[in-house]
Amino acid sequence: MKQKDRRYFDEKDIPDDVWSVLRTASVLNVGEFRVFQLAHKEWYAEEADEKTIERFFTQYMFNEIVPLWVRHFCQKVLRLEDEGMLDPAALGIVSPQQASREQKWRGVEATFWIFGSLLILIFIAEIASRISELACRFPPCG
Repeated sequence: MKQKDRRYFDEKDIPDDVWSVLRTASVLNVGEFRVFQLAHKEWYAEEADEKTIERFFTQYMFNEIVPLWVRHFCQKVLRLEDEGMLDPAALGIVSPQQASREQKWRGVEATFWIFGSLLILIFIAEIASRISELACRFPPCG
């Protein structure tokens, strides 16, 4: 058994087909559902709608049934990985892009707006409790 195939603890109970889907998802850095989508596209040479993939994926999730075309795709990907020739872009996987400086600043600005709004709401709640002279703010009040 190769070092990459090493299983630990309860992973030994996972069927080989399911394990290959899990490893493929890990190697490609995508979810298992995406593995099914990619496998369908390669096998049938067309994109499948989500309902089509979902029908097979449900059988995989609940009954551990891996379709032939997914099994074939996983074997191919894992073989390419072992040979050091795996190119995720060739399979249609686009690597995530880094956020631009403008996007980062918009994120920081949004964080400040949310934090500021929360502080204002807490301040208003404090003033309202003082005006209404509530002795107990949180239950249980006795």
